Amino acid sequence: MSALRAFEAAARHLSFTKAANELSVTQAAVSRHILTLEDHLQVQLFNRGNQKVSLSAPGEELFEAVTLSLGHMAAAFDSVRRRQRAQPLTVGMPMSFATLFMSRRIGDFVAANPKVDLHLVSLERSPAPATDGFDVSVVMGYLPRPGFTATELFSEEVFPVCSKAYQTHSPQILTPADLVNEVLLVMDDQHWSAYPWSPFDWVHWLEQFGISPSFKRTITFNNYPTMMQSVIRGYGIGLGWRHLVNDYVNEGTLIRPLGESYLTGRKHHLVIPDTAIGREDVQIFRDWLIAEVKDLKPVAPEAAAEFVGAAPTFAAEPHSPDNI
Repeated sequence: MSALRAFEAAARHLSFTKAANELSVTQAAVSRHILTLEDHLQVQLFNRGNQKVSLSAPGEELFEAVTLSLGHMAAAFDSVRRRQRAQPLTVGMPMSFATLFMSRRIGDFVAANPKVDLHLVSLERSPAPATDGFDVSVVMGYLPRPGFTATELFSEEVFPVCSKAYQTHSPQILTPADLVNEVLLVMDDQHWSAYPWSPFDWVHWLEQFGISPSFKRTITFNNYPTMMQSVIRGYGIGLGWRHLVNDYVNEGTLIRPLGESYLTGRKHHLVIPDTAIGREDVQIFRDWLIAEVKDLKPVAPEAAAEFVGAAPTFAAEPHSPDNI
């Protein structure tokens, strides 16, 4: 490369001296580099006169090739530097949504948008757009505030789910009242303390159907994805939030032992700072995610033959300052 750089500079200036000055080396060094090339190619690259040099025919051919090659390399270096300096698209979301919904789709997004430098951040809480600094946030509920644009993604719908293996051993599940005799998987207080909403568990779900819970056996978890893995393995019945379990139900990994379902009245939003909303990568991700969640709208009761409850009496939207 040193020899080629020396040759390119000398050929461009038609002067060994000017090439040496440009490269901050001696004229003798430039001459040695060019002699090295000539020895390697077994051809004379310059016509050397008393006071000036000129390119030979082989020299002209090599000069054209080297000029193009060095130009392409310079452009490539510049492109790499620009990408290194490019601002990544940071997207924050709750851990459960990242694990059970986003992880199944993010590969398709990356493949379709290779120019988007995505940085996905999953949290054991709902993102706080005003303080986390994400370009895009998937937020559990949202109180509008100046400087941010929020788009509703979907409402929460909750229903029991289990594996086919579990249902095989418990075919007597015919009504919500039958659930109290089953192994029910529940989330503990530690899980709910990280989120801006009041807990919604088996006690609340069964109450919507007039059932006073008197559980025979429960298994308690503090991490929802871990609990769902236990449901998939057939250890019991869990409450499934449609946006988290819909894929597993559609593919048959999980089933709904009952048709009953409940709408909590709670909503998830996509929140973007107004300072970022004009960015092309932000708009690409926003449009993609909105298209991905279109199937999470609650199914009409007539079509699904399921009971969909009214809005709950507990807090439906968060009021924690950390979530605004």
